[in-house]
Amino acid sequence: MIKLICGEKGAGKTKKILDMANDTAKTSKGTVVFLDKDDSHKLGLSYKVRLNDMSEWRVSSDNELVAFIKGMLATNYDITDIFVDGIVKISGHPVEELANFFGCLERVISDKDVSVVLTISKDSAALPDFLAKYTQI
Repeated sequence: MIKLICGEKGAGKTKKILDMANDTAKTSKGTVVFLDKDDSHKLGLSYKVRLNDMSEWRVSSDNELVAFIKGMLATNYDITDIFVDGIVKISGHPVEELANFFGCLERVISDKDVSVVLTISKDSAALPDFLAKYTQI
């Protein structure tokens, strides 16, 4: 399942996704992963949440991010939740150009019991149509 946290810059998306990751880690029976463009939020995450700094892994496009997620899921069957803060910053593309990314992500997790939550710096009313099917929180 893919869920979105939307809002303009400064709307509290990062705080919300950090809190969600920490709350999920308290009750999860599996591994909770947090993907971020850097490690600036490491102090805001519980030790139970696995932080991956995308700059450390040199992930800088939507295709590379999908490949990274595939690799994580292929090597760790215990991953139950993936939180991605700032998909636009990580991918280097505006949200309007991420239809392929979301399609690929949906296919990757379709037969797995994995929840993915992503933040998007855009008001929900201004999102492209291809994102309408995903739950907004």
